[in-house]
Amino acid sequence: MEVKEGIIAILNEIKPTKNLADINNIVEGGFIDSFELMFLITSISEKFNISIGVDDITPENFNSVDGITKMVIDHLK
Repeated sequence: MEVKEGIIAILNEIKPTKNLADINNIVEGGFIDSFELMFLITSISEKFNISIGVDDITPENFNSVDGITKMVIDHLK
């Protein structure tokens, strides 16, 4: 499974009624709350076997699928 597809699958699990794949302000726009963000971080860490640190939790990294994908790919390098 491709990284981007995996992230979209996790977001669909968090918000099955919203298509977050095309949204560019997922966190800042309030589309997910703090508990859902923590679930997202945990799920990404487990799925891709990476460690997401406090410094990684920024709007740039979590406001869009592309931002999350880039962060994950950077951690996989």
